[in-house]
Amino acid sequence: MPDRELIEKHLQSYISDLENLRKHSGVTVEDIKTDRDLLWILERGLYLLLQNLLDMLAHIVSSDFNESWEFYSDLGEILARNNIITIGEKDLLNKMVGFRNRLSHEYLSLEPKILEDIVNNRLNDFNKFLIIVKEYCKL
Repeated sequence: MPDRELIEKHLQSYISDLENLRKHSGVTVEDIKTDRDLLWILERGLYLLLQNLLDMLAHIVSSDFNESWEFYSDLGEILARNNIITIGEKDLLNKMVGFRNRLSHEYLSLEPKILEDIVNNRLNDFNKFLIIVKEYCKL
């Protein structure tokens, strides 16, 4: 079973980051292009949100399943194979992993339109995984 205290700590940060990003709902591409502080807030907030999610899922996989993994994209496969997430959620998680990698390694070429879309239209995707982690860990 996952370390409840560790998961709760990650969940607190995850929820806080998600709430902070929601404050920027309605952001436009022009806002992002002209406000470097906003760009940093969105990029850093999304990165931390994604990393928290991946850390929680990695902890669940490491503590409850006797399977090794090398890449974050492996987590979705393991969780789906063990019926923790659906195939659709696995696909969504893999997109999130890809975006996290872009935030980490290709941030200079990130299009403001992508940030705008995530903040305005995709934050509910993070709620899905919040519910999955909470239900799995019985929190």
